[in-house]
Amino acid sequence: MLYDKRHICLRAPLRVSFLGGGTDFEGYFLNGQDGHVVSTTVNLFVYVTIKDMFDANVRIHHSEIETQSIASRISHAYSRTALEHFGMFRGIEVVMTSDVMTTGSGLGASSSLMGALVLGCMAFRKEEVKDKYSLAELTYNLEQEAGTVGGKQDQYATVFGGFNSILFSDDGVKVEKLVLGSDVIQELESRLFLVYTNLARDSKAIQTNVAEKLSSDSRDAYLAEILNLSFEFKRELQKGSPDLGALGNMLHEGWMMKRKFNAASTNPYIDELYRHLQSSGVIGGKILGAGGGGFFLAFAKDADTKKKLMYELYPNYISVDFRIYEKGVDTLWRNF
Repeated sequence: MLYDKRHICLRAPLRVSFLGGGTDFEGYFLNGQDGHVVSTTVNLFVYVTIKDMFDANVRIHHSEIETQSIASRISHAYSRTALEHFGMFRGIEVVMTSDVMTTGSGLGASSSLMGALVLGCMAFRKEEVKDKYSLAELTYNLEQEAGTVGGKQDQYATVFGGFNSILFSDDGVKVEKLVLGSDVIQELESRLFLVYTNLARDSKAIQTNVAEKLSSDSRDAYLAEILNLSFEFKRELQKGSPDLGALGNMLHEGWMMKRKFNAASTNPYIDELYRHLQSSGVIGGKILGAGGGGFFLAFAKDADTKKKLMYELYPNYISVDFRIYEKGVDTLWRNF
């Protein structure tokens, strides 16, 4: 084997999903009912570096460092699945880092990680990316192969990037970029922030619970309401001068629905955090992702309230400011 010294660095954005979660599960939208989510990628990232190893081993850097003689022996499911899919069995080193945790954040970090792995492996294999849809679909399929339980929104969010309306149906997935005025974006950024709940969680059990409920009698009314609310959120956003207070109220309404539908999405600590935020000037919010922990999205009544709250919450809670980021998964640097 030749030591080619190939080296590539990639970056994939995380996403904030506002409304529609649950309707992106295939168990829902492949049964004749369209699904729909509104989300945006933000300036928080997963970083992946892939390089040739000097020897024939496979080395993976994540929360620990694994070195094995062949990719199939790697315990990290995402890197193992990606490497094996592309036939990269030996002589490869992968380094994965993130601005937040790569699992359990509620920000779609797992899909961002797989998206970056797929794009990097394709570059190593000299495979062209046909289009963003095929890249997002492969990312989803490999996540499923790696044992992930979840919907389809995160893969499309991180691959396409930006503020999007994503429609799911029997005919496939359609991503519509939402063009917002710079003043609207600035106002949203001045009010929205993330609060880490101090609770890490494994989303698989929660997502499995959601998937099971998608075939139960209780799902229809809940998902129909969530679906309608997501379209209402989109319509309000697309107005020349959207009512930001109404958007905050919709987030609150959606969160109340989610709590009722899936009790595992919250707990007394999250409920207490939200009550405190509301009493301090937050007009709406929601747990991100499957719930049970990770990050809570807060929508303050104004910029001053947000700034004040972020300082007051520390050190009991870490607050994270963010900006809307327009690009999807991308190559930062490569030497081949």
